[in-house]
Amino acid sequence: MAVRARTRSSVPAGCTGCGELSVWCHSRYVRRLADVPLGGRPLRIDLSVRRLYCENPACPKVTFAEQVPGLTVRYQRRTPLMQRLVEDVGVVLAGRGGARMLRILNVTLSRSTVLTQLMQVPLPPLETPRVLGVDDFALYGGTYGTLLVDATTRLPLTLWEGRDAEQLSRWLRAHPGVEVACRDGSLAYRQGITAGAPDAVQVSDRFHLWQGLSRRVQDVAAAHRGCLPPQHCPRSARPTPLRLRRPPKTPRPTPGRAPCPKAVRGRACPDPHRPEPYLRGPGARFGPSRGAQVRQGPHLAGSNAPPARHALHPGPLPRLPATTLGRGTARATSA
Repeated sequence: MAVRARTRSSVPAGCTGCGELSVWCHSRYVRRLADVPLGGRPLRIDLSVRRLYCENPACPKVTFAEQVPGLTVRYQRRTPLMQRLVEDVGVVLAGRGGARMLRILNVTLSRSTVLTQLMQVPLPPLETPRVLGVDDFALYGGTYGTLLVDATTRLPLTLWEGRDAEQLSRWLRAHPGVEVACRDGSLAYRQGITAGAPDAVQVSDRFHLWQGLSRRVQDVAAAHRGCLPPQHCPRSARPTPLRLRRPPKTPRPTPGRAPCPKAVRGRACPDPHRPEPYLRGPGARFGPSRGAQVRQGPHLAGSNAPPARHALHPGPLPRLPATTLGRGTARATSA
């Protein structure tokens, strides 16, 4: 949905440099402004505005573009109402979530644009807290920084790199009104608070109290360890050592060799380095005598015949390395 509008030529506009009113028109151009959706539909305003001459000879600006209060902002392609909507959604939902919510409201913007508008939102004015929290944090390695927090609202105020007392005292002088300063046991923070806010009461929070107490108890116990009497425990009161039963050892398979199959009819497992294939049935022995080929031997006796190891030729065969046998070569040995 588009709305076309035009400013009146008789209405004077103020110069953006000096503020003097002028009606001397130089030219006109159309500004396309995105406004909030109307009736669930995106709305665009095509506004024809003037470029005017500045009638003040001392002004450095020769021409300027007129602005419509409440509708246009310099270097902005959205109306103030639309800009406020994008900023509010970005503050609540940030980039990706804000872009999804705006898409539901029929406002198409990328997450990068929402984040850009969010970063341009000015920070609220800093109010000096009555109770100030001072603590350090680790940036990286052995480098630390200082963090100032409003202890009442638990909101961060500012931070900087380093833990020196001079910078803390300068901040306290620039923001007077701190009544209570909550800090840890650092000597630098104590000196900075004393120099910057001498009337402030310095206290410690619960975490640092327990931390300091535990460290102190540990130091005292370590220093007087020799003063403690040796502890004598009767034999009956001594705890019985717990004996764990080791699980039974399982044989580990030899790398490079498959697990040995069960022996056939009580025979030992064959040597893996010696080719000894198992042939089935007497056809392996008598097949060649009937004129059949070697590869037909196992099929003459049938698949249900008991396993038998028969040699095609009498006498033992020499042991051959496995690498000398090619794929598809008939391998056999004597019984």
